[in-house]
Order: sequence, then structure tokens, then C-alpha cells
Amino acid sequence: MNAGIFIAAMAAGGLGALCRYWVGGAINSRTHFKSKMGTFWVNVSACFLDGLLAGFAAHFLAAWTGMKILKYIVGTGFLGGYSTFSTASVESFENFKKGLFRGFAFTASMFLLSLGVCFAGFFIGMA
Repeated sequence: MNAGIFIAAMAAGGLGALCRYWVGGAINSRTHFKSKMGTFWVNVSACFLDGLLAGFAAHFLAAWTGMKILKYIVGTGFLGGYSTFSTASVESFENFKKGLFRGFAFTASMFLLSLGVCFAGFFIGMA
């Protein structure tokens, strides 16, 4: 990887982190759940977008060599900064402390929904 791609991926990661902060905060301020749903929906949307990018890349990678660079910048950079596994894990743990069912419901629904939208995004990207 050359320095330009590396710097672009770093900048995109920073932008992704800012977007996560803004989107997550906007969702948390508008929901009335006791759990923070901002991280939940940020991660679900990141999985959809990453699936979409992966499907698009799988379909067009042979036709356009720039797709690999786009995957680094958008996928690893922006979406890596936008999504957050560590915060999702902490919020899952906090929900488990409030009850076993609540913890399983939060964690399982985030994982299953994220996986489902990743598949959907991939197949849409392939189209």
C-alpha cells in the first residue's frame, strides 16, 4: 500500500468516527429506550454499507483496478471508523448486567440484524 492510500484511509477513518459520534448521538437523543440504540443502529448501517461495498467489489473488481483502493479507503477507513465493535461489546455487557434476557436480546438482535443486512447489501451490490 502506498503512502497516499494510507493517508486517505486514515482521513476516512477519522471522518467515519465523527459520523459515528454524530449519528449515534442523534439516535440516542431521539429514542426513549433505556439502552443506547445509537451504537446498535450505527453498526447495523455499517454492516449494510460494508456488505454493499463487498458485493460491488466482487462484481466489478476484475473490471476496475481502483476498486481495491476504494475498499481500503471506504471499507477499512471510513466504515472501520464509523462502526465500533468495542462500544457494542461494552453496551452488550451493560445490558447483561441489567438482565440475562435483555443482554441476549440486545446482543443477538444486533448481531443477527447486522449479519442480515450485510448479506442484503452484498447481493444488492452484486446486482
